Amino acid sequence: MAVLTTYEFEGTVEEYDKVGEVLGAEVPEGLIAHTGVDLGGKMKVVDIWESPEHFAKFGQERLGPAVAEVMGTDGPAPGAPEIQELHDLKVHELHK
Repeated sequence: MAVLTTYEFEGTVEEYDKVGEVLGAEVPEGLIAHTGVDLGGKMKVVDIWESPEHFAKFGQERLGPAVAEVMGTDGPAPGAPEIQELHDLKVHELHK
């Protein structure tokens, strides 16, 4: 079952974008949707994943190392992610 993951961390939009550059354009296995929200000195990340296991694997193998590269190993740690099982999911094309 798909899950919604949300977490916040101390950081700027520029640092968030640098982490994105390190991660590259390849969509991680199991990721359905992703967005980042600027909270003014903090960032909030909201994702939809196929499963909690996909999210955990991405965090361990790709996100953690990318954040350490940009923020340093002693940089601010994100809060514990909130993971919620989705009851319903409809994906619609974004109209521009």
